[in-house]
Amino acid sequence: MDGSFVLELPEQVGLPLAAKRKAQTGPENAWPAGTRIVSADSHMLEHDLWIDRFPEHLKEHAPRIAFENGGWQFRVKDKKMMPLEVAQGLCEAMECNPGFLSVPPRLRDLDTEGVEKELIFPQRLFGLYMQGDFDLREEIFGCYNEHIAEISGQAPDRLYTVMIPNYWDPSKAESSVARCKALGARCLMVPIHPRKDIEDKDIHYNDPKMDSFFAAVAASGIPLCFHIGENVPTGLPGAAGTFVLTQMQGFRPIFGALTFGGVFDRHPDLRVIFVEGGICWVASAIHDADMIYNSFPSAMSPKLKHPPSWYWFNHCYATFMTDPAGLELLHRIGADRVMWSSDYPHQESTFGYTRSAIRAVFDATTVENAQMILGKTALKLFNME
Repeated sequence: MDGSFVLELPEQVGLPLAAKRKAQTGPENAWPAGTRIVSADSHMLEHDLWIDRFPEHLKEHAPRIAFENGGWQFRVKDKKMMPLEVAQGLCEAMECNPGFLSVPPRLRDLDTEGVEKELIFPQRLFGLYMQGDFDLREEIFGCYNEHIAEISGQAPDRLYTVMIPNYWDPSKAESSVARCKALGARCLMVPIHPRKDIEDKDIHYNDPKMDSFFAAVAASGIPLCFHIGENVPTGLPGAAGTFVLTQMQGFRPIFGALTFGGVFDRHPDLRVIFVEGGICWVASAIHDADMIYNSFPSAMSPKLKHPPSWYWFNHCYATFMTDPAGLELLHRIGADRVMWSSDYPHQESTFGYTRSAIRAVFDATTVENAQMILGKTALKLFNME
């Protein structure tokens, strides 16, 4: 090797910060007939949305967001959620892109890069999974769900919502999922590290206590996702890079818990998406899962109805932006199990070279496979038609 970057596309090397990029133009009908381009993972920055929606007796605990000293700063009461220099760095890198906060400039970027529809994930909400002096999750997530429904309502045929249901109180799971569905949720999101339940006990997704939650999600017909990016550390040399690198291969614990724990057997209509971690991890994970189940039969409890890999091919999906290694392994992963995303407008997004990233998918596989990956699977899975 000559020491150069091992990246798929030349445009990826030396990219400007996302907040300073320009959308990549190209011919309107560059793709084979029938192609639909859908991002299965994009983001919007939250507004100062909580204070007006919080109950009066809890307003002092409402998270606040304001632009100050060159960055978007979140507070819970008087506690800043990140150091000033980190907030300034996020602004410089991506959060001060106009399309991150406002729908009209966002749609202009999508039009230029040829993206028809997006599934919208939050930005700073990942840091609010556990915040406040006491449990405010119901208020925090409930207010966000209402807000993002209003945002998507500005472009209802282009922007689709991800919402956070109540995953910590089994008695409220059904009503919470129903509320998300009524608000228009096309995907539900729960944390990779769910922490404590309503009884202050650790939540484990393979615990039968969670069955009422998974039953509610499965019955709703809305898929459930896990997204990387919780509590990214930045304090030590190399911490951020190491953490993101680890998270991008970090879905094995969740896949293992749901599969080996019998969750898919108990909830055969449950569909799960692993978001922004790429797809190349899947081939080795499902191989190893089958090897483990086959090699340690006396230790496997509960007994499963199928080999572990079967649950991947019948229940699971993953998203990627660019993943040349993963695309070479489609015969092991399943072209119908993966979805492309732009991750707009994150720093690692394809913003600025989206058309090149789309072309790379067509170059890697058949037209039929590429069209599933680039949009058709997402349209069906997230009910975006």
